[in-house]
Amino acid sequence: MYLVPRRALIVDDDDDVRMAHQDAMERHGYEVVAVGGGAEALAYLARDVPEVVLLDLHMDDGNGWEVLGALRGNARFEATQVVVVTGSDARVQPPTRVLRKPFKFEALLHAIDAPPAKGAA
Repeated sequence: MYLVPRRALIVDDDDDVRMAHQDAMERHGYEVVAVGGGAEALAYLARDVPEVVLLDLHMDDGNGWEVLGALRGNARFEATQVVVVTGSDARVQPPTRVLRKPFKFEALLHAIDAPPAKGAA
């Protein structure tokens, strides 16, 4: 049986971080689209629904929070797992998860595979 790979969207303005996350996700069987800013992410989300989004909130274009709002404010993305990857102390509401940079890839896999937090919709 052929399994369709899970799709992931990586949104980070740091080229090195974005490429490292993309490489790791692809090695673990994900089909990845990686973009460098919020505007590109919003354009992608207008036409596709990924299973997982890795999102940096604090990017040069300042659109990380806008992307998060678009994801959480639209029923199309109800099943999309969002993991905020940030170096800041930003707080987000469940079911969105937060990983503080730097982190080990195993922590990301755990965040994706863990059950939703209590109170999550």
